[in-house]
Amino acid sequence: MISGRTPSITHYALLLAAIALVTLASFGLYTWYKVDQLRGEIQESGREAARQELAGTLEHVLTQAAEQASRFARWEEVRQQLGTPHYYAYWKNHRMHQAGILTDRILDAGIYDHQGMTLPGSDSDHLPGRLELPPPAPRAVRGDTEPFLMVIEPIPAPDAAQSPPGFVGLKSRFLDALREGRVYRHVDPESIRFDLGERNVIPARELLQHAQFDLRPNPMADQVEDLLSGAVVNLGAILGVITLVLFSTLAYLIVRPLRDISGHVDRLRESAGGLVLKRVGGLLPVAETEKIRESLNSYQARLQDVHSSLKAKNREFWRIAHHDALTGVRNRRAFDEYWDTLPRLAARHSYPVCFALFDINHFKAINDSYGHQTGDAVLQSVARSIDEVLRDGEHLFRIGGDEFAALLLDCDESGAQRLGERCQERIRATDFTQYGVREPIKISIGLAVAPGNDAPAMQALQWQADVAMYKAKRPGSSPVVLFTPELEKDTQSLYSNWINNAVYEAITRGTGIRMAYQPVVALNEHHPSYVEALLRIEHQGEVIGPADIFPVVEARRLEVDLDRAVLTRILGDLRASLIPPEVGISINLSGPTIVNAGLTQWLEAFVPFLQDRPIILEVTETALITEIGLATENLQRLRQKGFLVALDDFGSGYSSIRYLASMPVDTVKFDITLIRSLDVPDQHHILEGLVQMIRDVGYTTVAEGIETAEQLSRVHALKFDFAQGYHLGHPAPVSQGLPRVLQAHAGISRM
Repeated sequence: MISGRTPSITHYALLLAAIALVTLASFGLYTWYKVDQLRGEIQESGREAARQELAGTLEHVLTQAAEQASRFARWEEVRQQLGTPHYYAYWKNHRMHQAGILTDRILDAGIYDHQGMTLPGSDSDHLPGRLELPPPAPRAVRGDTEPFLMVIEPIPAPDAAQSPPGFVGLKSRFLDALREGRVYRHVDPESIRFDLGERNVIPARELLQHAQFDLRPNPMADQVEDLLSGAVVNLGAILGVITLVLFSTLAYLIVRPLRDISGHVDRLRESAGGLVLKRVGGLLPVAETEKIRESLNSYQARLQDVHSSLKAKNREFWRIAHHDALTGVRNRRAFDEYWDTLPRLAARHSYPVCFALFDINHFKAINDSYGHQTGDAVLQSVARSIDEVLRDGEHLFRIGGDEFAALLLDCDESGAQRLGERCQERIRATDFTQYGVREPIKISIGLAVAPGNDAPAMQALQWQADVAMYKAKRPGSSPVVLFTPELEKDTQSLYSNWINNAVYEAITRGTGIRMAYQPVVALNEHHPSYVEALLRIEHQGEVIGPADIFPVVEARRLEVDLDRAVLTRILGDLRASLIPPEVGISINLSGPTIVNAGLTQWLEAFVPFLQDRPIILEVTETALITEIGLATENLQRLRQKGFLVALDDFGSGYSSIRYLASMPVDTVKFDITLIRSLDVPDQHHILEGLVQMIRDVGYTTVAEGIETAEQLSRVHALKFDFAQGYHLGHPAPVSQGLPRVLQAHAGISRM
């Protein structure tokens, strides 16, 4: 007789179910542990592979730097400088970087004698005046935003047994080369950075120990991991509620299809597409797994369609990015890319290359008189006419508002002259009255020709065409002018040669640029006073003012380069705390800069200073802004970042109200000519109404050119918000103390 109660099959089933659940839970925990362990091993393996990948690229960059230094040391002109160092300063400033020996990443280079002393006349801020002997191995030197690479190379002696007659030193940027040096599989190149710790200089071979980087994401691996994790969870949930009898069946129905799907996903990662997952359920298909299979197949098919569509879109995007939306000809980006490849293309042959520059005469007057719609029609018609004259394979580029250019291969001086004459004939034959233009449309053409295998002459083509264009625009000149050396002499006589060189050197090298700050005084207690940054250039003890600077800038079309140099200088004053935090600053920007696509990026460094002060961007009202839409977009983005916008020289042109109505503006600066009209009673009433109208709209107002106490009293009576002029303060460098300049006029707001 069996004592007690014998367990029933239900109890055994429950016991087995409990055992199965415990086993499943244990198995699940163990699976999660292995997945997590595998994830860690994959990450560690990826980081090690990334480190090896970065080490190879770094070794390649250092090798390139050493080869660059060796080429420079073997350059015959370097040896000549050791023999005759009297012209070293001139050679370094005018020859060294233009010879093509040094790459664009070389920040500075210098020559040292056999004692390690730099040659006389070197004023480098980047290289030491004296070397340690023997010279150290390549080193990484801390910079403001990134480390630089310093390489010292001995100059080979004529006799190998002799000691080197001197040394060369190169300081270069290498971080961009490291990021762009190869296609990384594991490293995110944009994240590469170096932390030197407390050290300012380290051997270049130790750079890898100080490297920091992020790994590239692996979306497919994450997707597979998520899929597997979800499968484990779903499998555990299903098996937890199923009886032990159906356990093996359910495992057969679920695990095997998921394994097939996972294997298919793995194959997809290694294939170029086109794989189709066949039936995975065998004799007992499951609707869910079949749905996953169908979804995967559908997704793969759509992915192939998207890939094909992307190829077509990329071709279309390239066309849009390289063509001018208005005229249909190629744009400035396409011109810059073609200009960069032209020397290599032309150097293979000896045929001449012609640079043709086209400019519509008095186009701004056409725009102002007939409106932008008519001006756009004129631009389109002129571009179409010139493009029809060009030969097959030759492209017309729109490089400015009303300025076009063409680069013609195998075109000598007589061919260039004939091209210009045919373009003039085609323009004269075009009927512009259909657009409502009553005056004849004329263009000026500047031509310059150089041999394709003469690199220096090729580099001078743009400037020569500019000179010829300037001649073509002068009264009494032919509308088609071919550059000659006599034209160069004639153009140089327009400006003092030393001023021309000083301005060009200041813009291209950033030397001599100084900022003078003039107070803009608040006339009431609702606004704080601020200063306007005004440009000055110092050269050999002389100060060059705007009257001499801007003709050179406009003749050479350096407006954007000048604005970038000025922004760099102002940013330096701000970072050096030369301008106190409570003092706002107003910065002038030219029309070409306002419509430049890189403007927002250039001003990004100013954003942190917006927390302590207002920064006003002044747009000159008389500037030629033909791309008013792009200008508006740029200014809107900058205003969203916290910048203020002022319309400068209001009233000096014919389009003030149009600019005011179409562009995002916070402040209106009345031109000095309007302020002087206060002395005329009739004009006084007109100005009073104009000021009131602008104030009612919500703009703040500034009166420029205040030179007397009477003028100050009148603008104060008209309720201007700010005033500026010699009566309130002359432009002065920050060394004279900006707070004292502003405090001296603090009482004006209480008049």
